[in-house]
Amino acid sequence: MVLHELFSIETVIWLFPIIFMFHDLEEIITVESFMTKYKTIVPKTFLAKLTLTIKKTLGKKSSQLSIVAAWILLILTFITFMTAYFLPIGENFLLFTAALNVFFLQAFSHIAQTSIFQGYTPGVITALFIVIPYSLLTYYRLFESALIDGHLLLESLPLSVFLIPIFLIGNFLGRRLIR
Repeated sequence: MVLHELFSIETVIWLFPIIFMFHDLEEIITVESFMTKYKTIVPKTFLAKLTLTIKKTLGKKSSQLSIVAAWILLILTFITFMTAYFLPIGENFLLFTAALNVFFLQAFSHIAQTSIFQGYTPGVITALFIVIPYSLLTYYRLFESALIDGHLLLESLPLSVFLIPIFLIGNFLGRRLIR
């Protein structure tokens, strides 16, 4: 099993913050040009207008998004460390799974945004080619290793919803610290 040799459960766990950073770097690098492009264009649909409003709220400058990324990276690194630390006894996968759920599902928001704007949106390339494959591989390895099951996955969903506002604190910090 080449997949198991290349991607041990330890490797898959520790890749989480790294994959997150690759994804967020794409957003950080491209957000300002995207926002500049749509600064003067009136959105044709309600969804496009809503998406632009959300993007402005979450941070329209690379420096603001950098603060957001740092905040989320700090949280994900802590979760990853705790998961890896308790791996030998197979505990602490609820929080890791909840964070993975948020990461996996937000990738689809990039695909939806690209569909709405009918063109490139920040984060869509890494969402398609890194985040979704990584997430599916991670779910596969966690299920295969019996570290999570269907019950734990369902149990992690409310916690995933709870994590979203915690992650959004980074947006507040980014807007307050960088104007």
